[in-house]
Amino acid sequence: MLAKFYQYLWKEAYQRNDQNILSLLEKNHRADVVDIGCGDGQKTIYFKKKIGCHMVTGIDGVVGRLKAAKKRGIYIKQSDLEKKWPFPSDSFDVVVSNQVIEHISDIDHFIKEIFRILKPGGYCVISTENLSSWHNIFALILGHQAFSQTIISKFHVGNPFSLHFKEKTGAWSANDNSGVDDATFPHIKILTYRSLRAVFEAYNFQFIQGKGSGYYPLFAILGRIAAVSDPYHTHFITAKFRKPM
Repeated sequence: MLAKFYQYLWKEAYQRNDQNILSLLEKNHRADVVDIGCGDGQKTIYFKKKIGCHMVTGIDGVVGRLKAAKKRGIYIKQSDLEKKWPFPSDSFDVVVSNQVIEHISDIDHFIKEIFRILKPGGYCVISTENLSSWHNIFALILGHQAFSQTIISKFHVGNPFSLHFKEKTGAWSANDNSGVDDATFPHIKILTYRSLRAVFEAYNFQFIQGKGSGYYPLFAILGRIAAVSDPYHTHFITAKFRKPM
């Protein structure tokens, strides 16, 4: 019963996070848009519809996921996100990246590449896990690994309360990722709400707005109210930044 309740909380938080991302995207049918770490493109299509643009580009490092994204009508580019991205400078009006930055070793490079490919005045929407969520804080107090940090790709270690404890990292996502197992990409660096804002501002981005979702153990309307009033301790965090003109 407890596992089912936690799965319900996670699903509700994840769906609310998707809504937060969409709420920060601006309507612009002329916008050039790229989804960094697009996966199989399921979310990318939602971003495209919200913005109303004619085409969207997706970049990812896994061929299987890109093939699935291409079938959805997404223009794809394969690239190692830890290296220079295959786009000219000042190429895009909008950059979206959902649940990717936590998998990146060199966050400095990641942010600098976003800044480079954005047009002056363009914006990015970044969403990730929150290290200072209440469930991560209590896990650390008990001496366990934070839920949001998977560390190694072999299997989940360090937190026996995790729903996927001792399971292969990311393997369960294959069913929701067009059959592609993304187990080779554990969560490496987890940010807090304040640090997410700080690292982008350090590279001259202007913070526009931030949101959170998932406020355990609260759910439904109480969870949403708590997440709005205190995004610092939510499960997922989303922030919008603009590149200066």
